[in-house]
Amino acid sequence: MIRKYCKAYHVKDLRQFNAWAEKREENEAELTDDDIVYLWDDFTVVRSPVIPDKGLVFDAVTPEWQDFCKTTLHFEIPEDLRYAYEQSEVVSADDPSKATV
Repeated sequence: MIRKYCKAYHVKDLRQFNAWAEKREENEAELTDDDIVYLWDDFTVVRSPVIPDKGLVFDAVTPEWQDFCKTTLHFEIPEDLRYAYEQSEVVSADDPSKATV
């Protein structure tokens, strides 16, 4: 799945998850509670939504993590964007070569 939507959160909110374990690259500063990170629709967390494949903070996507995001953080795709997801899934199911974002 290609990521389409992300939402900003303070690190302190995500640190409430009992299995939270931050990743960082050698040259990256340690995150503080007040830093902002971005939770993507695939449930990965990054430092910046505009620099793909850089700044990965969390990628241990489990059913428990997804449940935490949905129930504690109230993360969900906004109603007005769900149509785009549904259309993409229909196209992909009909002809995977025509799937676009």
